[in-house]
Amino acid sequence: MASVNKIKKQKKITTFPKKEKSFAKQFAELEKIVESFDQEDIHLDEGLERFERGLQLAEELKKTLSDVENTVETLKRRYSLDD
Repeated sequence: MASVNKIKKQKKITTFPKKEKSFAKQFAELEKIVESFDQEDIHLDEGLERFERGLQLAEELKKTLSDVENTVETLKRRYSLDD
């Protein structure tokens, strides 16, 4: 029973700051950009803008995934669930 009380007292660490857009919305936007390159004739300037936006989204998504991965690892260590 002591271990249950210990778990209850530990600080919750899985709260993430609110992002401007959810992960799913960012991913959907990135997919739309990729599909537009496959399906449309795009002018050079517009293509460059889309490409840049795609890179921004990819960077944000990568950071979000990294944050989640770090949280999972922290939780695994906290609850001794390492491989």
